[in-house]
Amino acid sequence: MLLITLLFANFAEAIAEARGKAQADSLRKTREETPARLIQPVGEMYVNEIKIISSSQLKKGDVFLCEAGDIIPSDGEIIEGLATIDESAITGESAPVIREAGGDKSSVTGGTKVLSDKIKVKVTTEAGESFLDKMIALVEGASRQKTPNEIALTILLAGFTLVFIIVTVTLKPFGDYAKTPITIAAFISLFVCLIPTTIGGLLSAIGIAGMDRALRANVITKSGKAVETAGDIDVLLLDKTGTITIGNRKATNFHPVDGVTKEQFIKAVVLSSVADETPEGKSIIELAGVDVKAYQVPDAQYIQFTAETRSSGINYEGNQIRKGAADAIRKLVESW
Repeated sequence: MLLITLLFANFAEAIAEARGKAQADSLRKTREETPARLIQPVGEMYVNEIKIISSSQLKKGDVFLCEAGDIIPSDGEIIEGLATIDESAITGESAPVIREAGGDKSSVTGGTKVLSDKIKVKVTTEAGESFLDKMIALVEGASRQKTPNEIALTILLAGFTLVFIIVTVTLKPFGDYAKTPITIAAFISLFVCLIPTTIGGLLSAIGIAGMDRALRANVITKSGKAVETAGDIDVLLLDKTGTITIGNRKATNFHPVDGVTKEQFIKAVVLSSVADETPEGKSIIELAGVDVKAYQVPDAQYIQFTAETRSSGINYEGNQIRKGAADAIRKLVESW
């Protein structure tokens, strides 16, 4: 039973380590398999000749192109264009952010997604220093440290073990003095039953199992003390709502103003969202539950959503319908 317990402890620890390694391998696979549209340089100029390579082959100073729907392959600075980017994967914030060339909002992070427009990005990090590389190092570097309770229990078990050794060793002289023969097998059996090695063997398995359970909840614990603290938590307060959202803004209901029927409102919303390829625009079409083809207008001019205008819409038969950010629509109306 002692041997089986020790084998189980080692087996449980090996499984947990394998799962942690799988998490790192998943991040590494994302880094290596993300395609990058490398722009070939000609002297000090960049031409439109595109070469598709793996993101792991990018070097500091390379320039790549990203369009709507692309995953940004590496950390860098935007040198041309502007775009809305979904950074929920790294920040937890559901609202897309605008990144543009120049200023203090030109940096982008590898692993985030471009939602609209087109940008040219210059790689600013050396190989192995990107955000994904740091995440991989964090997962791989997580090591189990003993908690104060575990250290105290280990000392207690060591003390008990010493006592049991003394008892077992001194039992032979007492047996001989009492003229009571004790076999070697009896000594070994007594020692194995007394010594609490099984508890010590399970300590590592318990600690690793706790770290593994936290990892499955996307929480990296680097010590057994952190696992114990997590077990004592009853209420968790988050710093922002984006941490617990799905990562994309999504339409949930239609609220027409007075004097406008819901059918009229839905038609206007659908027409103004046809050219919006962002998750928000697609969710509006999905919420409406209508066939977009039935709402198409002949000879209409569709206005695509861009990060610069932050609006989309349609022009037809003298009508102009727009949907977008409140301040963007206000400026647009004032310009009319």
